[in-house]
Amino acid sequence: MSQQNDNKKNLEDSIAEGIYHLRNINSNFNAVVDQIGEIEFKKRDVTFESLIRIIINQQLSNTVAKVIFERLENIFPNTNSISPSEIHTADSEKLKSIGLSKGKVNYIKSLATEFIDNPNLVNKWNTLDDDRAKNEIQKMKGFGPWSANIILLSFMGRGDIFPYGDVTLRKAYLNIYGSELSETLKEIEWARPYRGILALYFWRWVDNGMKPLFN
Repeated sequence: MSQQNDNKKNLEDSIAEGIYHLRNINSNFNAVVDQIGEIEFKKRDVTFESLIRIIINQQLSNTVAKVIFERLENIFPNTNSISPSEIHTADSEKLKSIGLSKGKVNYIKSLATEFIDNPNLVNKWNTLDDDRAKNEIQKMKGFGPWSANIILLSFMGRGDIFPYGDVTLRKAYLNIYGSELSETLKEIEWARPYRGILALYFWRWVDNGMKPLFN
């Protein structure tokens, strides 16, 4: 199998085989699965709205981000989903009044322009391997490495994505392995091409308030 095809491994279809593989080669991960159980994964559609949510969520708690997005929805009460044209024509001051920073207003307006000018934007990402898709996503204003990785893993289901920039994941690694995870991710090289499965379990580990597990 080519490296490009490995890079596009579909997590939704391969999660069971990935869990089985990782359990057999890493005792700490095996212990994690024993405590949490096997999990499932369903891809989510990459939509204009979902990308707006990612921008809003940056550096905010989920609770605060949810409130701001609901306020945004209330600006457009007559639509089932917020469209690029609505954001494009919306008054910037009104958008700031619901709690969006000036930077985030600029980001979502820039995103609206991207969708209007390139209606097949997301379809293009689907044709690219992980690195190229990540680079394309990061060309958009407001989308750095963390956002690009979240899109690739949580929405597009790319199976080998591990968002190093996510503090929760680094905390989980420390709790499970007793050491810091480096930015190169060399410590989890053994998990290729299923590093996305580690990310899913690490998030669940912290969400469940599990106790530290070493060795």
